[in-house]
Amino acid sequence: MSLTFSDPGSPSSPQRYRWGLLGIVLVTSLVALAAVVGTLAEGPRLRSATIDEATAIQASGVSLALRSDRAVAAVSESQVTITPETPFSVETTELDVAVIFDQPLLAATTYRVSVNSVVPRGFGASGTWETSFQTPPEELLYLRSAGALDELVRVVLDGSAPELVYQAEGILSFARVGVVYAVVRSVDGETFLELVEPSSGAVDRIPDTPGITLAGMARSAWGTTLVLTVDAELRGKAGTFRALALLDTLGSRTPEVVEGADGNPLGVTKVAVSDVSGNIVVWLRNQSLVRFDPLTGIVVPLGTAAELWGFDALGESALYVDSLGTLARSLADGSENRIPAGALEGFPVFHEFTVLGPDGTAFQRVVVPGLADGPPFTVVTEETSDAVHTRLIGSLQTPQSIGAIGLSPNGQYLVAEVNPAPSLTGFVGLDPEIIRRDTTLVIYDTRAQAIFAEIPGYAFTW
Repeated sequence: MSLTFSDPGSPSSPQRYRWGLLGIVLVTSLVALAAVVGTLAEGPRLRSATIDEATAIQASGVSLALRSDRAVAAVSESQVTITPETPFSVETTELDVAVIFDQPLLAATTYRVSVNSVVPRGFGASGTWETSFQTPPEELLYLRSAGALDELVRVVLDGSAPELVYQAEGILSFARVGVVYAVVRSVDGETFLELVEPSSGAVDRIPDTPGITLAGMARSAWGTTLVLTVDAELRGKAGTFRALALLDTLGSRTPEVVEGADGNPLGVTKVAVSDVSGNIVVWLRNQSLVRFDPLTGIVVPLGTAAELWGFDALGESALYVDSLGTLARSLADGSENRIPAGALEGFPVFHEFTVLGPDGTAFQRVVVPGLADGPPFTVVTEETSDAVHTRLIGSLQTPQSIGAIGLSPNGQYLVAEVNPAPSLTGFVGLDPEIIRRDTTLVIYDTRAQAIFAEIPGYAFTW
């Protein structure tokens, strides 16, 4: 006889496995259910927030991309709060909410963005998103005198000391082209063009082209192409002709004279290039104003001008003077905005230069007649919509000369060339050495409504 013993308190191996598997499934289900319930109870979460801060202070239409952890219902502008305030719109696509800024943002500023009542698509609780970002400071490039030499200088508007980019004799103008600088110099009566690479210190002189003499260069490049004015020899004719030319810094590095519809060089008095929008406007010798597209070579007439001042801060409208006065003409739709002359402290003023901010605010260099036969008073003003001017830079007690004025792309900073020497014909009537030696760049903070800095220098660009 054999005896078999068993422990009724110990289940068999298959039974133990089934109970263990059931327990794992149950626990996993409970955890998943808790996670789902928790997610629905919390509402959508903000997974990431991205923006190109450097571009945001230079251009309109830059987006802050907010990504959710799940698809969300459409978010409206009323749900979004931005500090400091700035105009914007909102677009929603699946997981993404884009906050699109209608104007460039302020430099060196912390922006805080709050989105309330973010609701998931379908069902679930709402959530609130909070994020912030810091924009970089603005920077300015300019020339300054250093004894017998001239210096190209970069300054960041955050209290930093100016940084020397390039030093040489006879620097007349410059333009930034990517990471290099194009510099026009005049030494011993010879005018020539150089490309300067600051990090390595390399300087490459552009070879002269037979039949073409460099006369000037726009302060902004068109991509990697320099926009030049040259004195070109005409085929079969004696003498030279002031013309527009393009030089590709990554190509042949040879000036290519732009021709008009008649096959002759496009005779030019002045050219303006926007490094924000890439638009090019040319004031021709016959007083015509045209828009030029380097890609196609097409020249589009805009009208007749008595003077070309350039572009608004965003590069979207050409600023010039016609027979009726100062005019801003949109290059997108052709709409026109007339800017009246107005008055300053009861005195009628004469426009000499106008710039427009992204919000349409006009800043101008204006002239008030002087006493007796003395030099006029030149000041920089802000003009309201009812043609009333407020003085920002310059004096109505002591005559002085004010040259070029310019706005940063976001309209935050206004800069002006100021020279203490008065002149009956203004800044252009001063001796070049006086301009070089004694001119100061006055930088005005339009938001703080105060002078931000005064630095020795001239011939600036943002």
